[in-house]
Amino acid sequence: MAAKPDLLIVGQVTIDDVVPGVPGPWRRQMGGSSLYAIAGARLWIDPARIGLVARAGIDYPFDTELLLRRAGLRHVALRKVPEEHLLEWLIYEPDGSRRSLPRNTTLLDIGAEGATGMPAHTDAYHDKLLAISPTADDVPAGWLPAAALHLCTQIASRHQDTLTALRDQVSWISVDPSPHYSRYASVEELSDKLDGTSAFLPSTQEVRGLLQAQAPEQVVLALNRAGFSEVALKRSAEAVLLAYEGTVDSIPVTAVAPVDPTGAGDSFCGAYAACRLQGMTPIEASRRAVATAALIVGCSGVEAALRLETPII
Repeated sequence: MAAKPDLLIVGQVTIDDVVPGVPGPWRRQMGGSSLYAIAGARLWIDPARIGLVARAGIDYPFDTELLLRRAGLRHVALRKVPEEHLLEWLIYEPDGSRRSLPRNTTLLDIGAEGATGMPAHTDAYHDKLLAISPTADDVPAGWLPAAALHLCTQIASRHQDTLTALRDQVSWISVDPSPHYSRYASVEELSDKLDGTSAFLPSTQEVRGLLQAQAPEQVVLALNRAGFSEVALKRSAEAVLLAYEGTVDSIPVTAVAPVDPTGAGDSFCGAYAACRLQGMTPIEASRRAVATAALIVGCSGVEAALRLETPII
């Protein structure tokens, strides 16, 4: 086994109660941005070169380490935190969109008569998200320096703090931003907040404010010129827009019949990071990342995603 991983993936593991968009039973399953990013990355590099950094509550019911060992990973830093894990409803609509709502009783306003709970004050939800979100301190010292790091979606200042702590110890860093801080941020604010980022990998929802004022091609080019050397804008079923060295390329999305849209964006990011680590150009990495996302939406659940085989492109 390699002494340390080359690609570090930092993000959340979750407990998801999934409600389908058509009538049918809901199901509880393991999920999380970090696991889907790993599912994408392992298709393009030896999974023994990947390291997971995540947190889990004391009541987390799934054996993440066993699942990842079966997927070929040998480096897992899963810190247990002394409180209950976040439990969420994932409610899908027929068009594939979804909403998430917390299920933890501590995050619900039940009322004096035990009425149906609704999400409590957002501060409690915010604090729970922070509690299960890894920091730079959760990265094992023996894993550094590292060749590449992918930061999955995190709230508040998690990305900024991690970049400040690790950017001098990692050669290449990609970030999937959180709409909590990026949705209405300016180009300058994003560039300042995410200083040290090599590849900025947002979806349209995560740069909604910028897209309200400019065409998407102009947005990715402005972000590229502001200091992000690589920008890939994920646009669901529309082509990915890649800005690199002052030019914009359109990467067509593979048309598939979606089974489960969960994790498509995360797997794109993981695949992109793995391909760039392999020395592929941003365009080559984007094409493989698009093919990866198509595979992910064609299966259901992270366990199935971690069993996929590399696509032929």
